[in-house]
Amino acid sequence: MTFCTLVEFEWDETFGRKSFTSAVGDVGGDTPEGLLSRIVGTDDKGARVIEVWRSAMTRRHSRKKAGHSSPPPRCRRRRG
Repeated sequence: MTFCTLVEFEWDETFGRKSFTSAVGDVGGDTPEGLLSRIVGTDDKGARVIEVWRSAMTRRHSRKKAGHSSPPPRCRRRRG
């Protein structure tokens, strides 16, 4: 079953558009295995990143492979 994440960032004095661009990297660049789609949008207040993964397991595997040992931020599941 596909797995979707939505992360929202608000700009502040410690994290702005330049820091966000550096952290996210080139949107058109290589994508991790299992990532089906990534949509990034910014405005004057912040940014949003939506990712669609093949499954929750492929996302976890990708995080481990990239060296993210800490768990991702807690999120609310929405069912529609």
